Amino acid sequence: MWSKLKNALIRSLGVILFAFIPGMAAGSATVGWFMGGVIGVATVFSGIIIYFGVQLAWDANLTEADIEKGFRAAVAKQDNKDVKEAIATSKEEEINWDDFGDDEDPEVQP
Repeated sequence: MWSKLKNALIRSLGVILFAFIPGMAAGSATVGWFMGGVIGVATVFSGIIIYFGVQLAWDANLTEADIEKGFRAAVAKQDNKDVKEAIATSKEEEINWDDFGDDEDPEVQP
């Protein structure tokens, strides 16, 4: 029992480490960097929970191999296209400093 729990906790830490940054990058423009990271992690965990639910419904038991397969399946199905798209979008929306006018204007000088 304890080895299964330890296995799941260590793998959960790995999921958080690998899914937070891409979620942060994808969600920063809409919901903020922190919530984007949380949503990214939650998305991966939803796949793991679904796998565990199916496994429990099928055999009414979770082995360490099932835990390993659930985490591996969730990680393997992640696609980094979203991260690339988020970076491209943020590059397109860079601040155009010309919109702010001339810094040498005497009216804006202190």
